[in-house]
Amino acid sequence: MNKYLCIIIFMFTGLVSLQSHAALNVAVASNFKLQALDIGQQFSDKYAIDVNISSASTGTLYQQILRGAPFDLFLSADQKHVDLLKAESKTTQQDFVYAQGRLVYWQPNASSNPTIEDFMAYKGRLAIANPKFAPYGIAAQQSLEFTHKWQSLQYIQGNNINQAYQFVESKNVTAGLVSYAAVLQKNQTHYLLIPTAWHQPLIQSGIVLNDKKLKEANLFRDFLLSTEVQQQIKSQGYN
Repeated sequence: MNKYLCIIIFMFTGLVSLQSHAALNVAVASNFKLQALDIGQQFSDKYAIDVNISSASTGTLYQQILRGAPFDLFLSADQKHVDLLKAESKTTQQDFVYAQGRLVYWQPNASSNPTIEDFMAYKGRLAIANPKFAPYGIAAQQSLEFTHKWQSLQYIQGNNINQAYQFVESKNVTAGLVSYAAVLQKNQTHYLLIPTAWHQPLIQSGIVLNDKKLKEANLFRDFLLSTEVQQQIKSQGYN
């Protein structure tokens, strides 16, 4: 895929324009898309700077950045892909942590909130994000390996954590390991918070990419890390 084809994909795949004269292009991991849209709108209202939010799995966005997609700021679902971009000399800016995610076992047809014993006893197909592309998928695999269930289940894998959620919501599968933020956003019930000791922390790191819009990108970063916005993020299912 050449640079120009990648830019075309950027323009037509997952692009959500908050205002008609977009100025700041922000690449956002799928799990944080709704929060980023809301925060982007607040930012635009406050500073009169337009924001575009492009969302996909962290691995997909990383590949698009390597191939020249014109993002100004990257909000990853992990630290690894930010570190890789720095190693590839795609940015010289300092990274920052903007959220820490949680994973839940969600079984909407259960009669009550599942317990750990219910999770351990589950033998049906399970929806997860693909560990090849999504940090939440890696966390799901690590949790299943920790509990010795990885080899005993069948999976339906989404390209990202939002697609895994949709598999359960649409009843294509009866249960899944999805993001805590997603079940909170839609007021879902019957879920179990996966113990953080079962997988590596879902540290969500960001970094400014484009020196041409450094001032605007840094302003968005500072807004994202402000006490007020961080409290909003925490109330939406993040640590």
